[in-house]
Amino acid sequence: MKFVIIATLVVVALASEKPYYPKPTYPAPAYPPPAYGKSYDYAPMPYSFDWAVLDQASYNDFGQKETSDGKLVSGTYYVVLPDGRRQVVTYKADEYGYVADVKYEGEAKYPEYKPSYPAYPKPAYAPPAYPKPAYPAPAYPKPTYAPPAYPKASYPEPSYPTYPRPSYPAYPRPAYPSYPRPSYPSYPKPSYPFPSTTEAAAPVKEAEIPVEVVTEDAEAAVVVTESIAEAVAAPIASETETSTDAA
Repeated sequence: MKFVIIATLVVVALASEKPYYPKPTYPAPAYPPPAYGKSYDYAPMPYSFDWAVLDQASYNDFGQKETSDGKLVSGTYYVVLPDGRRQVVTYKADEYGYVADVKYEGEAKYPEYKPSYPAYPKPAYAPPAYPKPAYPAPAYPKPTYAPPAYPKASYPEPSYPTYPRPSYPAYPRPAYPSYPRPSYPSYPKPSYPFPSTTEAAAPVKEAEIPVEVVTEDAEAAVVVTESIAEAVAAPIASETETSTDAA
């Protein structure tokens, strides 16, 4: 902290010793106005001129003609446009202004541009003939290396025991008993009487009795089949009796 205070005092002391010079002030320069000679006004004089340019090689065709009597200027100029028409401008100029009349002569034409290029012969260059270099095949001597000789180890070589090949007992193939195929009784197919009425009775699907049922409950299946056949035959018998009584 003391060092900062000392450095600040030194800077203030040096700044107080520097001399102060006031900024100089200069008056702005005054130039006299230029003195020109007296101008003279001349009365307009009549004139007349014309010119023209015609160069067919560069397609330039234009010109102008103008006359003046001192008060009125009149003239005309023309130019050939790129589309083949001729533009003619007739104009007049006086103290009241400039008036121009523009007219076009001819019909615009736009021909199709077909560039033509000169046919240059195809250059033919002969292939350069370079002599084939002949280098002798390098011959390298075949190196001869002596086989390395390793010293024989001073410890005896290890010996490993030999075990006989294991033998497994042979077991006979098991024999399983054979059982005869079960046989089931066969029942005759039931027959049902047909109705004696003139109207044909609706066809009744006869219950099919399986000949062989490979199940343990074969007798129960036969009993169920017989009960279904009796249930179907009962309504048919009742219809037959009703028809007989009506007759």
